[in-house]
Amino acid sequence: MRNDITYFIKTSFYFCILVLLSCGKVSKTQVDLTQYQFKETRDMVNFVNEAAELFSEKGEDAFVEFAKKDSKWYSGTRYIFIYDLSGVCVFHPVLKELVGKNQIGLTDINGKPIVQFIQSIATNTKKPYGWIHYLWAEPGEIFPSWKNAYIVRVNGHDGKTYAIGSGTYNIRTEVTFVSDIVDSAAKLIQSSGKESYPHFLDKASIFYFNDTYIFVLTLDGRLLVDPSYPTNIGRNVIDFKDYSGNLIIQEMQKKLKEKDNVYVSYMWPAPGQVNPSRKIIYARKVLSDADTVIVGSSLFLMESIWKKF
Repeated sequence: MRNDITYFIKTSFYFCILVLLSCGKVSKTQVDLTQYQFKETRDMVNFVNEAAELFSEKGEDAFVEFAKKDSKWYSGTRYIFIYDLSGVCVFHPVLKELVGKNQIGLTDINGKPIVQFIQSIATNTKKPYGWIHYLWAEPGEIFPSWKNAYIVRVNGHDGKTYAIGSGTYNIRTEVTFVSDIVDSAAKLIQSSGKESYPHFLDKASIFYFNDTYIFVLTLDGRLLVDPSYPTNIGRNVIDFKDYSGNLIIQEMQKKLKEKDNVYVSYMWPAPGQVNPSRKIIYARKVLSDADTVIVGSSLFLMESIWKKF
């Protein structure tokens, strides 16, 4: 009995030591990298997670390494930035004039509140990591390009919580980027009904990036939201066909009778192109007020991944 008590005390002591030693450390964010089709996306996720780990261990001492030009942490247009949860820029190797200032009102050319989006990810207790998409000019350029930034919440060496991230220009659109905004749109529709529809037309919202946008239609094929033709709401697209003659909306309806969310592939020309390319729709059913509607979005697929859908 005495030996059991001694063993219990020793075990508890060592456990407490391990807990104390782990305080202030960031645990590696467990992200399923298989959800990403492209290497540059996976590389960005790993890059930010490694930076978060270094910042958690070294605090501001890590800034010296993050600021070294032509290094692992600062090369070309790729670099690390850090904000606290109030919106104050803590570290930025390019726009050094932002450091120490509250940037909560910073927006892109469309009015997207960039730092507010960063803040919303870092304060999400269920999923403290994710992507934001916005228009920003590359260093030395006048006109903005689409930039995609990966953000992670991190516990700093000082015990405070921060948002750390990095971005890249003109990254290829991942299927998961589209499914994420559709799932977010579905939640908004579920909570706000028709009052949520104007948000899907707003270029300053999370629901618009690259050529991606949200559509909403009734179960019988009547469009309720369509940013591509915002003045032609109410038209019925039940007989819409792709370039191969497939009835896309009817196929989507058929699949949604069996599942709550589906993928439908079809052929359609990319912007500025004559020949059709493979495209997919990700759609799901959701209750809007008293009616069930379909919310979805679409993207063009790269040749190497289209067979998955």
